[in-house]
Amino acid sequence: MMKKESGHETIEPSGVPQVTTETRLTIGSHYQAILLGLVILLGTYLTSFYSYLLFHSLIELFSIVVAFAIFILAWNSRQFLENNYLLFIGIAYLFIGGIDLIHTLAYKGMGVFPGYDSNLPTQLWIAGRYVESISLLIAALVLGRKLRPYLVFLGYAVGISLLLMSIFYWGVFPQCFIEGVGLTPFKKVSEYIISLILAGSMILLFRSRRQFDKGVLRLLVASIAITIGSELAFTFFVDLYGLSNLIGHLFKVISFYLIYKALIETGFRKPYDLLFRSLKQSEESLSRSNVELGAINKELEAFSYSVSHDLRAPLRAIDGFSSALAEDYSASLGKEGQGYLERVRAGVKNMNQLIEDILNLSRIGRRPMNRKIASLEEVAKEAYQSLKEEWAKRKVSFVINPLPSVLVDPGLLRIVFTNLFSNALKFTRSRVNAKIEVGSKRKDGEEIFFVKDNGVGFDMKYTDKLFSPFQRLHSQEEYEGTGVGLATVKRIIHRHGGRIWAESRPGSGTTFYFTLPGNGLRDQKNQKTPG
Repeated sequence: MMKKESGHETIEPSGVPQVTTETRLTIGSHYQAILLGLVILLGTYLTSFYSYLLFHSLIELFSIVVAFAIFILAWNSRQFLENNYLLFIGIAYLFIGGIDLIHTLAYKGMGVFPGYDSNLPTQLWIAGRYVESISLLIAALVLGRKLRPYLVFLGYAVGISLLLMSIFYWGVFPQCFIEGVGLTPFKKVSEYIISLILAGSMILLFRSRRQFDKGVLRLLVASIAITIGSELAFTFFVDLYGLSNLIGHLFKVISFYLIYKALIETGFRKPYDLLFRSLKQSEESLSRSNVELGAINKELEAFSYSVSHDLRAPLRAIDGFSSALAEDYSASLGKEGQGYLERVRAGVKNMNQLIEDILNLSRIGRRPMNRKIASLEEVAKEAYQSLKEEWAKRKVSFVINPLPSVLVDPGLLRIVFTNLFSNALKFTRSRVNAKIEVGSKRKDGEEIFFVKDNGVGFDMKYTDKLFSPFQRLHSQEEYEGTGVGLATVKRIIHRHGGRIWAESRPGSGTTFYFTLPGNGLRDQKNQKTPG
């Protein structure tokens, strides 16, 4: 008979899943663990008939060991725990276990704290449960936020120290038990308040259920629910050796065992499910983002195609007809009509340039990087020569100092220098002797490149607008342009992993600085002055 394996099941042709040997073993191990737990619980319960003090000590020591074990696991895993719920309660349970240890030693009959009656262990118990419930609530609130473990540890150390001093030294902690009377109203009300806090923590934990493995979440929620049952049992407390006290402590063992299953055993047996669940979610989120990014890139390509073909077509028609009007009907239009026509043609030219700049900005973000070791000095010279028409008829002192070779995309860096040089030429137009200088300097072990001019400059309060697309610090009438050039420069520098900024003063010129990774050795050459 043909069989098809699917996970832990064998699917017969009839479609009825058959349980495999592996599944039977897993189920069997779970039942064995439950049976072993019940046997231990029953054995601990039976010790209460022999000595309630022994029963209480065993119960508390078990919970203390588990609390310390939670701390050890959480603290040693803190470097790669993005889900900080475990880390926070791990730190908290170290101090909860400490309070429970003092509570165990202070129990009636232990003789560790002479001169104290049954009120002391009851105070320590209620203090420990307040710390536990509030910690579980805060852990659910800080889930997903950055946690400073040393600061949390220090906060707990200070807080618990003050709490213990209020019981042992200052004596201001409210009475919880009066010999011959029983529980005080404060103790009874506190048990209900603690139960409400625990219920709130359980609700918050369930709301963040996507942060946890389903099995771990069930164990944590069950642990908190049983802790609530333990607190409610203690509201019927009459005597340290009474039935309600016994039931409350048994419930505590069960709740701590569930936390053990969730945070200790699961943490060791299924480390990837518990400790690296956040990493898996991050990978899934990254995968979804990549798919979305791919779709956005396709939309951008479609938009670029539309801009390139659909928008330029009517502009060409407007330019063609306006040229025909200027050539054939110039005399008929008069001076005012000719002026309007020139404005139309200038607007078409600006629009064409804006479309070209937008397309270039879009392409640069998608263009594959072709990195290689290149001489920035040669790249700067090529950019300088490409602008010869702009500076040939002017008196411009253009200085390119020795520049190192770096690992870059030479084509993209040529665009950077072309834009920065064009910018410098534009804003030095009013200078009789324009000066533009290119160079680099080392600062704090980093090579910083610069393009400096003696142009009109700008007010530094507008520097945040400088590299944003379509942002202009001067009017179109003063200086032409689309406001896309410097945005293109910034995008290229950022793609290389560098930074770019500017320093300027009105009337004193501007210096653009940028950095690039992979700096090589500076070539020992003399200063070059191309023109």
